[in-house]
Amino acid sequence: MTEFDLAVQPVRALNAALHALGPDTNQTAWRILNPQGKHAIAAGLDAPIAVTVEGHAGYYCGGMNKAAAITVTGNAGVGVAENMMS
Repeated sequence: MTEFDLAVQPVRALNAALHALGPDTNQTAWRILNPQGKHAIAAGLDAPIAVTVEGHAGYYCGGMNKAAAITVTGNAGVGVAENMMS
């Protein structure tokens, strides 16, 4: 499982890492730590991966998702999973 700490790196770096994954990736399980209500976490994903956001997510978490399974263990803001493509 790949862990990504949003207390250390920004959401932009997380989303860039997730967008770089191809459909045949071995990194299929991701755990996002310290989301602290940040917006657009795990947005626009194309790869068939599982992402768990450990805590509260802000607006548009998981938006424009095509193939990922996204779980938020806390609350999520408006627009969660908006414009899912699959």
